[in-house]
Amino acid sequence: MLSTQLKLDFPNIQTRLTDVEVDQLSKAIRSATALTMGPYLKEFEKNFADYLNIKFAFGLSSCTAALEIAAMISNIGPNDEILVPAHTFTASALPFLRKKAKIVFVDIHPETFVMDLQSLKNKLSPRSKVIVPVHLYGLPIAMDEVLDIATEKNLIVIEDCAQSPGAEYKGKKVGTFGDFGCFSFHGQKNITTLGEGGMLVTNNDKYCEKILGLRKIGARPFIDQEQYWKPAMSNIVEAIPGEYPHNFGLGEIQAFAGILLLKRIEQINAIRRRNTEVIVKELADFPELQFQKIPSNCLSAHHLLPAKYNGGKYNKNRDSLIEQLYSQFGIKCAVQYYPLYRYELFKNNGYSEKDFCPNTEDFFNNMISFPFSTDMSSEDLQYLIDCLKKSLQKLRG
Repeated sequence: MLSTQLKLDFPNIQTRLTDVEVDQLSKAIRSATALTMGPYLKEFEKNFADYLNIKFAFGLSSCTAALEIAAMISNIGPNDEILVPAHTFTASALPFLRKKAKIVFVDIHPETFVMDLQSLKNKLSPRSKVIVPVHLYGLPIAMDEVLDIATEKNLIVIEDCAQSPGAEYKGKKVGTFGDFGCFSFHGQKNITTLGEGGMLVTNNDKYCEKILGLRKIGARPFIDQEQYWKPAMSNIVEAIPGEYPHNFGLGEIQAFAGILLLKRIEQINAIRRRNTEVIVKELADFPELQFQKIPSNCLSAHHLLPAKYNGGKYNKNRDSLIEQLYSQFGIKCAVQYYPLYRYELFKNNGYSEKDFCPNTEDFFNNMISFPFSTDMSSEDLQYLIDCLKKSLQKLRG
């Protein structure tokens, strides 16, 4: 039972619209000439492509939709192996599972919590076709090494940037290294398109028409159309033989929210970076709490605030810390993410403990994710720090 009122909940919204942005959104609703696939979407796509310095951006209903389209264009099938970190959100692997490809689970690095490149190399085979580097918690993977591997083995690279818009590796934005970049604007991400939304980006000209043909019911203009209404308002195409189109459109008002928040994404990420640095510095005297290591050549988007609690020395574990924070201080934390091969969905499709990844297991069994958001007040930030210090000290005995 809680001994005190819940004071810091784990947030479902990471960044809220300002009053000014809400007013702008209201005006956009009243003046809209379309509610889907209209001018706001085109503007958001252009702005996002310009922000990343990439040629093409396509607004979609989710990052999962972006991964689905990337999987279809990559012509993935049952004879192919897809290399995905075992520690990530389910959507990173789901589109490839749907294509009946073999998911090869790659372990994570024990300090950065993202895909370990030596594990990646060890798990390559002649059937390897796609690498899915996931820039988890906002931290970029060493993409030059990933690209070296991909080039040598002739592999497709699909970057999962769901948690990392604005993150950089060696001064270059993530999502612009691979064949595809997939972004999320879910309500729990740094910027949102009002709950759901995503973006698929690429520098490859030959993918554009395929993406457009797969995104929205296959609707594309007729070639050499005589009049705008003849032979019909639009054609329905088969962009890729054997692949049926989806309805992955992004609504106009969602796109407009994306336009607004994209304008301040650098400010949002800077706030999150500063707050992370404050927390890590304040807790430096508690080495049993290991935060994500940020390499010097990486600029993280700091999507979440994960850490690993090494309490064995004090005969305590992660659950002890979570319970202490919750029952004594009203702070609700989370545990992310279950190793993918442990989920019922993957077990029912042939995956099991044989896919065991030791660093992934160790991190999952000891990780804790603290409540953290862009709009976190200085008072709440200090409260989290103070309560963590008290809890960690108490767990030391």
